[in-house]
Amino acid sequence: MKPLLVALGLLASSTSFAEFAIENIKPGETVRYPLLILSGTADGNEMAAGTSWKDAVRFPVMNHRFVATVQLKPGKNMLLLHAGAETMKFRVDYAPASSPFKVLAVFVTSANQDKTYYTTDSKDKFQIPQKMDLAFKLMQSVTAELMNQAGEGRKTFGLELDSAGKVVVHFIKSPLSTEQIGKMDAQTIYGQINDQLNKEFPSPYVKWCGLLGFASYDPTQKRSIGHLALGGDRQALFGAASMQWWPAALKELPKALANTAAIDPQKTFEDSGNRGTVWANISTALGACLHEIGHTFDLPHSADRFSIMSRGFDYFGRQLMPMEAPLKPGAWTAFPPTERPKWEPSFSAQLALSKWFQPELPTTTEDDKPKIVFENGSLAVSAPAGIRYVGAHNDGLTDWFSVYSPKDAQKTMKISVAEIQEQMHSEKLLLTFVVIDGNGNRSSIEVKA
Repeated sequence: MKPLLVALGLLASSTSFAEFAIENIKPGETVRYPLLILSGTADGNEMAAGTSWKDAVRFPVMNHRFVATVQLKPGKNMLLLHAGAETMKFRVDYAPASSPFKVLAVFVTSANQDKTYYTTDSKDKFQIPQKMDLAFKLMQSVTAELMNQAGEGRKTFGLELDSAGKVVVHFIKSPLSTEQIGKMDAQTIYGQINDQLNKEFPSPYVKWCGLLGFASYDPTQKRSIGHLALGGDRQALFGAASMQWWPAALKELPKALANTAAIDPQKTFEDSGNRGTVWANISTALGACLHEIGHTFDLPHSADRFSIMSRGFDYFGRQLMPMEAPLKPGAWTAFPPTERPKWEPSFSAQLALSKWFQPELPTTTEDDKPKIVFENGSLAVSAPAGIRYVGAHNDGLTDWFSVYSPKDAQKTMKISVAEIQEQMHSEKLLLTFVVIDGNGNRSSIEVKA
């Protein structure tokens, strides 16, 4: 069996020794999502992880650190792990989420297009369901890790899964042809698809992330066509023009995130934050999808460069590998924990209360959402279910926010806008105030002070 390290062209670990250990989760824990990320320490150049040796996937070990991803089955999972001369058994339980609040996976094609995406590979098999299954599960599990790292536990959004545990992919045809779409700007395309999908998915319990199969690249004009990255309310959209590079199976993930092959933006579609490699296009694409999903949860842009809601989405792959691949064959890059993508505290606090982040939640009406009234320089807030979060943001400045436990949640509150501006060190006049109650209902108001 060819060592993964040699296959990826990586550097060997040093000759010192490290304990074979998993650091980010304890034995016997229960998770509510199907793809588990494990991180820890090990010896050797690679490790293997799976629920059986038959389905085990090999992952690189670098500087004695590894990140592995394992597909779980409902119920008890006895994970098998091997690195160097050591083997470990590690139990994790998976209890599928039952909440009706889900993010749907949607693939949108033009009226005259088959189930395809832009590709330069004449032998591409267009494994769209397989690629979307892995991509959406990775976004879900990375979110869980980011939330856990933020101190909120492994909360994440739900996905629609079929009886085999695969992500359900909804294929939707636009009534517009590829040529018609190519003449539209991003906002017009977004609005047209939003109108169509609102009719297709009327349930108030779903949002959707749509990958645009009609997004392409014109090498003559040297520009992308139909590509966009936009999100808000119930819809997140992202062009699928880099999808040819996405892994279609978990066993392909390590090699995909180590693929340093160059992509020439003068000849084909390239979207990687000017890094120009296959692995960077994958990292940016999945991170950007998650960024747009973040907007559907009402998160604004951030001033923190490593926030998912800023350009931190470019570094999505850093949650899935112990080091970052180079931009051309050569040395890999080590990065400190502070330079991984994240949800900053105000965002993770909001997501932790969101209805879409509860694995089990009875449906509630929107009639008793928090009420916010601005008068005489103050906000009067009321929430029958109790005020659990109150915060303010402004154009990506550092947020002001407060979180209250269920026992400390008040039903009414008065807030001085001037005092909040002073705490935010903001001289700008426009602030957006957000209130979330104990049922996950959210209200916001823009205030010109």
